[in-house]
Amino acid sequence: MPTPSPSADTDVAHAGTESVEVLVEVTDTVTVPYTTGLQRVTRELLARLPRTGSPAFHPVRWSSACSGYRELTGDEARLLADPPERLPRSTRLAARLPGPVATGVRRALSTAPVRRARATAARRASDRAEQDRHHLCLGPPDREITTVLLDLEAAWNDPAPRTELLPAQRRLGVRSAALVADVLPVLHPEWFDPQLLDDFDTFLDGHLRHSELLLCISERTRTDLLTVAADRGVDPTTLRTAVVPLGADLGPDDGAALHPRFAAVPERFLLQVGTLEPRKNQALSLDVLEAIAPERPDVALVLVGKRGWHVDPLVRRIERHPMLGRRLFWFEEVDDEQLAALYRHATISLTPALYEGLGVPVMEALHCGTPVVASTGGALGEAGGPAAEYVDPDDTRGWVQLVGRLLDDPAEYDRARQRAQAWRAPTWDDAATGVRDAIAEVFSS
Repeated sequence: MPTPSPSADTDVAHAGTESVEVLVEVTDTVTVPYTTGLQRVTRELLARLPRTGSPAFHPVRWSSACSGYRELTGDEARLLADPPERLPRSTRLAARLPGPVATGVRRALSTAPVRRARATAARRASDRAEQDRHHLCLGPPDREITTVLLDLEAAWNDPAPRTELLPAQRRLGVRSAALVADVLPVLHPEWFDPQLLDDFDTFLDGHLRHSELLLCISERTRTDLLTVAADRGVDPTTLRTAVVPLGADLGPDDGAALHPRFAAVPERFLLQVGTLEPRKNQALSLDVLEAIAPERPDVALVLVGKRGWHVDPLVRRIERHPMLGRRLFWFEEVDDEQLAALYRHATISLTPALYEGLGVPVMEALHCGTPVVASTGGALGEAGGPAAEYVDPDDTRGWVQLVGRLLDDPAEYDRARQRAQAWRAPTWDDAATGVRDAIAEVFSS
């Protein structure tokens, strides 16, 4: 039997109110010692969502001392607005070790169990330090105000499982919503760490059965989400969804020169941005480099992204590659200013992912006026529209031929660059407006 819509619950009155307060969960963003794509989304949106009026958006974090949510401290609020650019201390220490030892240490630090242990330790340390902050604990919601808990970040990492938290919050009068970037852990579990699969499954089930609004970053993600809901016995027609594309702007378009750390990168280079993981398909970019290298000795490949999971063979291929440091470069940590400069100086941006819920690197590259070759996987066609060019991710020969033509034919390359420069990507202001309007439409009525 299909699960009834959350609006059928009888423990919360849905009478219209004049004021909507949105509590935005940021526990993961302000506690873990690294930054993920969804944490960046959280920061970008919260920098633009209003703190006053209705709806008003306020960041909160889980607190074991409160057994619930509390306001942020001043330090946490500053971290949310301006995350540190330095690497975690353990990663910096690894960089001082001899090459082979450092490689082994970095690989160990990047594994899923170690990342989870580091995140858990960071949260526990934060909890121990906040025992005297009970004054920041949030009390029961004001019945005259509609209160909404909004998951923007990777909240499946949070201590409170959504299958338990959301119904408990609902009994207190707190309604809920979530941003859904994709449902790939359900569609392609082979690409992910087993623990993440369990955590995401709990997160998704909680929101499918208890939330009143699911914000999707593309039409593809919305279609996938509704299909998964039906497979789990949730009637898709009862779900309220809205598509809110993410922003592509990385900061002022000041034409900045490349940072000195990129001094060894040749003038002509291909760029791929994204966490190293199977679905991002960096192996195809390496195949393209190796195929075009003999006849184009001035072209390099730059990879930007942290180590993910199931990538030991790929990492070994990169670290042992004969062109590493000359025509192949891998940067794990790049800030937004450096990334924008890389996009603007890149000859071609590559996104050969097997599947994407949207494809922000495609949008960012086009926003910077750089030609894009992307795969046909998932929502990448939505991300780039007619401005990008597309090849099946299994067609290595097609990738080599298209990239080769763009590198060798100035007229074709100029047309690709003109398409990129003429294309208008959504901005983070657009994304924040979309979130605000969707929240207002559902929860103000």
